[in-house]
Amino acid sequence: MFVKGRSLQKSGMSDAVFNLVNFLIMLTVVIATFYPFVYMILLSLSSGNTYAKILLVPLGFSFKAYESIFTQVNYLDGLKISVARSIIGPVCTIVVIYMGAYALSRTELIFRKFFSRYVIFAMYFSAGILPVYLNISSLYLTGTFWVYILPNLVSVFGLILIRTFIQELPRSLEESAFIDGASDFQVAFRIVFPLCFPVLAAVTLFEFIHQWNSFGDTLLYNSSNSKLFTLQYILSNYLKNGTASSATDMMKLNEGGMNNFTLESVKMAMTVIVCIPIVIVYPFLQKYFIKGLLVGAIKE
Repeated sequence: MFVKGRSLQKSGMSDAVFNLVNFLIMLTVVIATFYPFVYMILLSLSSGNTYAKILLVPLGFSFKAYESIFTQVNYLDGLKISVARSIIGPVCTIVVIYMGAYALSRTELIFRKFFSRYVIFAMYFSAGILPVYLNISSLYLTGTFWVYILPNLVSVFGLILIRTFIQELPRSLEESAFIDGASDFQVAFRIVFPLCFPVLAAVTLFEFIHQWNSFGDTLLYNSSNSKLFTLQYILSNYLKNGTASSATDMMKLNEGGMNNFTLESVKMAMTVIVCIPIVIVYPFLQKYFIKGLLVGAIKE
């Protein structure tokens, strides 16, 4: 009994040491993960030169960086474009790829396997930047808002997810609808579509994040039209060039009084603003996001 009691005591001590070490490791991971975001917010609220310093509170607390973005930089134009493409783009994409996914899920479709493999092939191989640019230019989409929408109408990854989800639904539901006289259109949009809400929500989140974070298409197709700049493109100009999105914006910032904030605080303020929509949307769709990633394997 004495030996058994000592072994239990040692086991309890070892468990306590393990829990302590595990807690310290997890605490370090949490701090290393979240502190960059906290630092970004603190720096955006600081008026002093705090770059490359460890911050626990803002130095020279000030909202001047945010005021300069809202009042002096072409923020509102960028916000309108980013919000518009992040709403219109996913909605149009969902409609198009759902119809394609429904068609490819039908076993009676002629050459179904060929079309499925062709679509998958297109996911792994693309024409490249120059041919795509020439194609976009020949369609007269450069310098227009629709260059953000039309080339992104088909998401092959999302199409495959939706097709796989539809294939896992019981066919008896569709057969019952056909027996009652429903057409293919009614079955697709009144029977199957509501049942696909989890995967549709996941794909919508994918597309929203893609549209919100995109700035390469602005650089390629709309860099000469400041009215079509997205927030991400404006932010990239701040971060890469160390200047505002244009010489005019930089002059406005200087006229507004750079002694109240630094360019680093403006950069961080822009980054905070750009991250806010993702932070708001993601928690509500997180379970669908995860479920969408775990939808079954590709079926033929």
